[in-house]
Amino acid sequence: MSVCRSARCLFSKATTGLPKSAPAPATRSFQTTAPRPARRRRPHYPSIKAEELQLLNKAAEATYPKYDTTETTLLEKRYTPDQIAAIKAAETAIDTRDILTQGQRRSDPWLLPYKDDLAEMDPVTDHAEKLSHKDIQGSKTFRYTNPVERDEAITQVAMEQLAKLYPDGVPEELSAEAQADLEDMVGTAMTQAAFDPRAIYTSKNPKAMATMADPRHSIVQPDLPRIENRMMRQTTRLANEEKEDPREKQLLQYMRWTKKQLRGLTIKTLVVHGVVNQTRMGKIRSMYFLTIAGNGNGLLGVGEGKSVEPADGRKQSVMSAIRNMKAIPRYENRTIYGDLEKKVAATRVLLYSRPPGFGLRCQHLIFEMARAAGLQDLAARTPRSRNKMNVIKATWEALVNQKLPDEIARGRGKKLVDVRKVYYGGSVH
Repeated sequence: MSVCRSARCLFSKATTGLPKSAPAPATRSFQTTAPRPARRRRPHYPSIKAEELQLLNKAAEATYPKYDTTETTLLEKRYTPDQIAAIKAAETAIDTRDILTQGQRRSDPWLLPYKDDLAEMDPVTDHAEKLSHKDIQGSKTFRYTNPVERDEAITQVAMEQLAKLYPDGVPEELSAEAQADLEDMVGTAMTQAAFDPRAIYTSKNPKAMATMADPRHSIVQPDLPRIENRMMRQTTRLANEEKEDPREKQLLQYMRWTKKQLRGLTIKTLVVHGVVNQTRMGKIRSMYFLTIAGNGNGLLGVGEGKSVEPADGRKQSVMSAIRNMKAIPRYENRTIYGDLEKKVAATRVLLYSRPPGFGLRCQHLIFEMARAAGLQDLAARTPRSRNKMNVIKATWEALVNQKLPDEIARGRGKKLVDVRKVYYGGSVH
């Protein structure tokens, strides 16, 4: 291949002096992709030929025909003119060809009957309609039945119950087992009829009597059918019961708290990492947890836990934090008394009290501890090591071991006065 051949292809378009009627010289493309005008665009929708469209129209008209005069007359007897107009508008808006090509009938067990007008109530999927005494036409007075009326009502109600079991009538010839079943059904029907309201009360208004058998007038909503067996009840009972933790029970006895007080605590795990213990059996890996607990109103605790099982280790740290909770002195229930400093190992924590509205401007570990203790205005610095475990322990010891103004005054033999409290009535503005 010649070296100048590519250059000849490049400069072939730039040649001048050729007449306009002359055809352009052939150029070679440097890429295998076809030019944009020569590409065939993929259609967004499948193309349908005219023959297929005619067949589709015939199939749609055969499957979903339009309403004829007879059907329109039947619809006018059931629906109002506005409803018929809405039905026609819906039929016009839906293209039968789309239903034929895109529609699909459901085959799952929860499908609705397609040819159902939904006029009747389904006892499984529908809730029965509730009616009140205002829906009873005529007199609404009732009275107790006398013995004769009671016997007649019991017989009538029992016959209605048996008619549901034997819609075609009781067979004349029955086997011994069928005869025994029939006797049991008769006894059950008589018992149900004795407790039926129609056997206890009566009224001169037949519509008022019909309301006693109408479930729509019942106060108790009939439940949906359920599977009732011993295994289901046992499973439900075990699922609802809360497994009592012996450590939690012992903690409640130790602190003399209730479960409600224990649930109201703010608990947060701040440090989680794995540790390895070298033994003669080899290296045993476990998880370490450091958790804080507080009630948001002056109590704060720190606890540690370690176990091979993470859930057990965290539970140990939570119980230890709750057990180690101590009271945090708070000035005006919002900040600390003066500036604090505490050093644990190579970590040094500095805490500063701040005026109202300052907020918590400190790192996230001290922020979580201050929020759990109920502090609102606080600033903090950690100028040296920022080891998480040491920061938490130093902050907790600093908050717990605060020196109160009364103790300082008693040690110095002086009298201290809170100016804001004495002269300004504790105003924070």
